[in-house]
Amino acid sequence: MRSRYSAYARGREQYLRDTWHASSLPSDFNLSDDNPTWLQLQILATGTHGNRGYVHFKAYFQIDDDIGVMEEQSHFVRENGRWYYLDGEAVE
Repeated sequence: MRSRYSAYARGREQYLRDTWHASSLPSDFNLSDDNPTWLQLQILATGTHGNRGYVHFKAYFQIDDDIGVMEEQSHFVRENGRWYYLDGEAVE
């Protein structure tokens, strides 16, 4: 999760594609010019069960003069020793 957050913060679109499971990667995914400035990642909880895992996190970002937070529980799957992002559920 930390590496994917860093990829968003640094605009590394190919890394995000490479770590996104092929079954759920949107065909139109791209880091457009409206990608915010990412400020901080806070990991709240993690867990695994076999080849499945989750990360509950808060990611803080800035757009213009506004600071926001995105809270999500992300789901991952491990294949051939590598973890891939499947999807996420927004936490209100």
